Amino acid sequence: MANQDFQSFLDEVVMKNDIVEIISGFTVLKRSGSNMMGLCPLHNDKKSPSLSVSPDKQIFHCFGCGAGGSVIQFVEAAMNLDFMDAVKYLADRVHMEMPDKRSGGDKQKQLMASRKKERLYQINARAARYYFDQLSTPEGRPGLEYLKKRKISNSTIKKFGIGYAPEGWSNLIDHLKKQGCSESDMYDAGLVRKRENGTYYDAFYDGRVVFPIIDVRGRIIAFGGRIIRDGTDAPKYWNTPETMIFKKKDNLFGLNLAKNDKSGRLLLMEGYMDVVALHQSGFGNAVASLGTSFTSEQARLVKRYAPRAVLCYDNDEAGKKATLRAGDILFDEGVKVRVLTVTDGKDPDEFIKNKGPDMFAVLIEKAKPLIEYKINEIREKYNLNDVDDKVDFIREASAVLARVKNPAQREIYVGKLADELKISADSIMSGITEFERKNDRIEARRQENARLRQIVRRESAGTENARGLYWAERMLLNQMCDKQVMKRVKENGITPDDFICDPVHRRLAELLFELSEKGVCPEPADLIGRSLPEDAGPVSDILMSDKNIKDKASACAGPIETMMKAKEGRLIAGGADDDEQLMRLFEKKKQRKL
Repeated sequence: MANQDFQSFLDEVVMKNDIVEIISGFTVLKRSGSNMMGLCPLHNDKKSPSLSVSPDKQIFHCFGCGAGGSVIQFVEAAMNLDFMDAVKYLADRVHMEMPDKRSGGDKQKQLMASRKKERLYQINARAARYYFDQLSTPEGRPGLEYLKKRKISNSTIKKFGIGYAPEGWSNLIDHLKKQGCSESDMYDAGLVRKRENGTYYDAFYDGRVVFPIIDVRGRIIAFGGRIIRDGTDAPKYWNTPETMIFKKKDNLFGLNLAKNDKSGRLLLMEGYMDVVALHQSGFGNAVASLGTSFTSEQARLVKRYAPRAVLCYDNDEAGKKATLRAGDILFDEGVKVRVLTVTDGKDPDEFIKNKGPDMFAVLIEKAKPLIEYKINEIREKYNLNDVDDKVDFIREASAVLARVKNPAQREIYVGKLADELKISADSIMSGITEFERKNDRIEARRQENARLRQIVRRESAGTENARGLYWAERMLLNQMCDKQVMKRVKENGITPDDFICDPVHRRLAELLFELSEKGVCPEPADLIGRSLPEDAGPVSDILMSDKNIKDKASACAGPIETMMKAKEGRLIAGGADDDEQLMRLFEKKKQRKL
């Protein structure tokens, strides 16, 4: 399919998928003038709505995180999809068939990338088979003994594809070479490492139980290895590095199995063995992050498959900190979070071995809502019979409750605290209100600082009135979809080269001039679709900022004047070679004054 035909297909996909309807599935939007505003679901937008959606232009922009674009870019970010998968999702939604847009060099390049990914999936599958088979060999006996010591059954080993990497520098390399795999592909899959002299060695060379990391489509994308030898300084767990098919923040261990659970909740564990042990005990909804701190991308992944989550981290100090961090991220993404407190054992695996699965099921049902858990943790720090301690406790608890958006939920917690502390609910509410105001001020300051930083970065250091020129360029670009404005821009001799404050400004100007030459009067969503992917956010910001101007032809006079003065200044500083062009500019300046 020709590029122009594919662009027409994209335009139709955007037209048939109303952006307000799509975004309303992720956050509540409220009318604000001609636009809609809401809390941005793409970052931890807590109190002040920073997401602006234009129903007329069918674009969005977040003034907090800078994301923006058409409905395609929103689906990419919100659902963690690449561009083509996002387009396919939207096309399927409106019953449109996906065309093949690839042609020529682009098609060849995409084909090569696709084949590369397929090779990496195949190499990982072969490596997983090798590791699994090692458990039945004399070299793999230490791995099997470790798993049996942890009471992992044969059926569970097979279910998760657990294996063992014996000690040695080239065991896997030698095996995969015999199957026709190249060392460079092994390296790109993260299965081997490279020495300074350019030679390769196995990533898991020091004797590790190996856990395949499998995505929700059932493909092996990476591995995690747990060392079983005591008395070593090596990391206890080590994952293969990120590759073109593996990103830690976008995946959860065990989700390929847990996604089929019908309970409506996921159990979030700290480690691979916890997940394996829980699945073996009948808890098929257990998952874990991949050796990194929990991320907002993982929270959105949880939300996609279950509306509720139970945090089942270790009951030590590190586990409690991880619980609070992950809990806040999930809470901000709109997941209903509960916290399970493990007793009689430092982790869920140990508890189940000591008390059995039925007692662990009781712990799950007794898991406390995140807000209640956080308040209980604060309560442990204070003596509530002491007046000063009680005041400090109320202050910290109020900060927690200030994050609760639901009025009914907040009122319930405030009522409980008021009864417990024997004070009025109004006293607690006043403290919460003060924290809300403080949070609002912090958020407003953060957003303003972010905008100022963007301006400073984009200002032209060689222009006398850089800030004025920056805003003139933005205002003019915003209005140049209008034929009359574009006509006046051309009449005054302004070209894309005159947009100097930001590379995005120049690229957008080039696109607008190109479409104007073809007689196309583009819609904002079309412009975003034709822009570079990395320009979607800045371009949506420019196109959203029209301040509801009705008479664009008149409003463009000021920005044109500012840009012409800047151009004249640059030409004067440029020397004698520019005399002819400078005279033409002066003539146009006289005409403008007339």
